[in-house]
Amino acid sequence: MSRDRFGFSTGALERGNYLAALDWIRGHEMRSIELSALRFDELEPLVNDLDRVRADEFLYVSFHAPSSFRPDQEEQVVSLLNRVAERDWNIVVHPDVIYTPARWEHFGRRLLIENMDRRKHTGRTASELSKIFEWLPRARLCLDVAHARQLDTTLTLLRSLISTFIDRIAEVHISELDSRCHHRSLSWNAILDYSCIAERLSNVPVIIESMFDHADTTRREHEIKLAQEAMEPSNYIKEVRNRRAHDCE
Repeated sequence: MSRDRFGFSTGALERGNYLAALDWIRGHEMRSIELSALRFDELEPLVNDLDRVRADEFLYVSFHAPSSFRPDQEEQVVSLLNRVAERDWNIVVHPDVIYTPARWEHFGRRLLIENMDRRKHTGRTASELSKIFEWLPRARLCLDVAHARQLDTTLTLLRSLISTFIDRIAEVHISELDSRCHHRSLSWNAILDYSCIAERLSNVPVIIESMFDHADTTRREHEIKLAQEAMEPSNYIKEVRNRRAHDCE
């Protein structure tokens, strides 16, 4: 099974140490990657170090902007992200930090709006995201399947997001969320649930966000296999899923 469209977020592998994460990814036949600057103070050092990424080794590269910063920091964030956009990489951003949409519009289709979890006040549902896409009509969607599943375990919300924005989905984030909204390793039930929608996302890059900071290679390798089972389900997964009372219809 090819790993070409599967990759890790650097922040999930090595919090704050993207170079160590990159070294691990390069050594494990993964061709997709998301560079993570989730904290504001990580953004400028990572942007200044982009030449060390050696992006030609990857088929897909995206960059996750900080998830939290003040309105008065927005101009600085956008200015730094302009240097990312010059490399023609997708930029993932949380909708609640888009304080002034006009500052972000020039990123066009390279801007990926991520759907949010229950902690946020916007960007969770199809209707909330539609309002954001009215402001940024060329932007696309980074579909976080764990966020949608947390909000609605019947998967109705996840299916709604896919149906509404199928032409905008440019990247998938995969993991499972615990009760504190922390990204954790995929469970059996999560794999079965995600396998229900996998066929509709068969050509979309998949970025693993399960947290494996300083974890050993065996655990990380196992998570890759779980993500592949979820998004490219084997016949066994399909058979088990189809026997469940909660099916994919």
